[in-house]
Amino acid sequence: ARAALAKSGTVTLELALAGVPMVTAYRVTEIEAFIARRVIQTSSIILANLILGENVIPEFLQQDFTAENLAPALRDILEDTPARQRQVEAFARLEEIMSTGGKRPSELAADNVIAMLR
Repeated sequence: ARAALAKSGTVTLELALAGVPMVTAYRVTEIEAFIARRVIQTSSIILANLILGENVIPEFLQQDFTAENLAPALRDILEDTPARQRQVEAFARLEEIMSTGGKRPSELAADNVIAMLR
């Protein structure tokens, strides 16, 4: 796919690892939003943004989730723009960060446990 509009969740990480630029949107009930704003202190709710440590994937939450906001953001990633290129480059870094170097995740976990015990 050239680009995607996705809701927040694991799909954003899957799209990023597949190298698909995206815009994300999510809306919850007002009470859920009220509680989340008081409990969650993070700069992003998008997994790829959190892993990368930067907000490369635009997210439109609650009242920002409008056609007027989504249309230009989607246009930016559909066309060859710096925003699209920034995501593509960040997704390459994400793949490196997430790489296991050919080892199975269970092997990495076991290696970490053994290292902690030493």
